[in-house]
Amino acid sequence: MNRITGILHALSIGDAFGAGVEFQDRDWIRVNVDFTHFVNARHRIQIEEERRAIFTENYCAWDYTDDTEMTVGLVKALMAEEPFTEELLIRKWQDEYKDGIRRKGHGRNGHGSMRWYYDGEKTIEEIRDFQRNRPNPGNAPAMRAVPLGLLPGNLINEYAAVNARATHPHPHAVMSSQIVARAAHHFLLIDGAATDAFGYCLRSVELDQEFQDYLLAVNGLPRYDQLTKADFAVLCGPQPISAPYFLPGIRGVPSDSKYTAGCILYVLRESESAFDALQKSVKLGGDVDSVAAVTVGILAGKHGLHDLPGFLLSATEAIPNLMDLRMPDYRKS
Repeated sequence: MNRITGILHALSIGDAFGAGVEFQDRDWIRVNVDFTHFVNARHRIQIEEERRAIFTENYCAWDYTDDTEMTVGLVKALMAEEPFTEELLIRKWQDEYKDGIRRKGHGRNGHGSMRWYYDGEKTIEEIRDFQRNRPNPGNAPAMRAVPLGLLPGNLINEYAAVNARATHPHPHAVMSSQIVARAAHHFLLIDGAATDAFGYCLRSVELDQEFQDYLLAVNGLPRYDQLTKADFAVLCGPQPISAPYFLPGIRGVPSDSKYTAGCILYVLRESESAFDALQKSVKLGGDVDSVAAVTVGILAGKHGLHDLPGFLLSATEAIPNLMDLRMPDYRKS
């Protein structure tokens, strides 16, 4: 079986399980989630009642979210016999969204600003302008970058930048996309040591001083089970989350590209298997489905899916035509 199919299946498992407890407080998750069954707490998301439907409408337990949907669209863009461009990615992502409507009767839950584009409320340029100068750019480019790590090393940063610029032309969104793609390359293609994941990414991606200082600080954190409140403030930013970072008021990972990339690298450094990564990702609290999708996908690609409980493997929504997805052989070009 092509390696990408196993990675995508695992990614969808992390995404779907994480979606059930997405945007819950870290302390609540650690009391109420024991990873023996699915927990759907989306109705508990602490947000204005008039906005709650964004998170609960058209959502079903075990469904994967936009994280998986857009990652599949990215793979299909790589499979296309045309240049890998921002415009190609937008088409493929819209195709996946429309396919979900055909199969499910409604658009998939989880989309952020891209929902405006799919619903015809904004043009893609308006969405890019919205994301371009935000103090907290969204984490979509990071969440969908894993397959780019399977490319030859000389293509990764360029393609990861295209992935980010398609929707989030913000420097930190570009850097986050490149960091996740490089992390996947480190673990999956060059079989790098977990302890050198930060070092490899720092050597491979051109970062601004803020991003570099952040990753250096995160790499200096102790083992996962030794994290203190002060350590979580380094890893996830000020806790509880405060506006404009989302979701304000809870303890966890905000919906921000830089913090998502840092948490992904830290969990990859600290985890021994895909299931271990799922637990550590979810227990961070906050925007956990994105962190879980990436870390579970990468470590399942490295170690296999064998340690994931059977209920996760069987209950997660199946990716349509998964076996048809094949990464092109760039060595032939």
